[in-house]
Amino acid sequence: MNFRYQYSSRPELVDDHPNETACTPDHTVLSAVRTWLRPTCESVRGSRHWHDILSDAGLRKEGIEHFDLLMRSLMRASYRPLDMRCRCATELGKDEAVILQAIALLQKTHSGAALRMLNEWLPAPSASGVLKLLRWFAIDLLDAGVELDVQARRVTYMH
Repeated sequence: MNFRYQYSSRPELVDDHPNETACTPDHTVLSAVRTWLRPTCESVRGSRHWHDILSDAGLRKEGIEHFDLLMRSLMRASYRPLDMRCRCATELGKDEAVILQAIALLQKTHSGAALRMLNEWLPAPSASGVLKLLRWFAIDLLDAGVELDVQARRVTYMH
């Protein structure tokens, strides 16, 4: 199966603007996701915890709990290993791009588009539950002043 071809026509996942700025909302969420999944990385100095990343971004206790619940749900719901990168990687994995885009869509109240993205990734019975958790986390991010942009994102695929 050619994964590049399957997703190349999906403009919401491909772009020409890599995430280079370390202080962007996308980078904050991406760092929390990657640190949650892989708490240790030989290439990354310091031992920041995902909890600290979100707390420093302004999320309250409930938002941090929603994030943890979301990540635990994704780990259970996905029928394959999550396509996520190490903390030191510069490229986005497909699942990372979907998470970022779904949060951005939910922050703009585009639930249908977010659900369609999740339905392509997760088994149907779990997609709506994950959408609910993503919505809670998206709102928590907005409450903290962290707003993601709906944009195309360059992704790399596992081979």
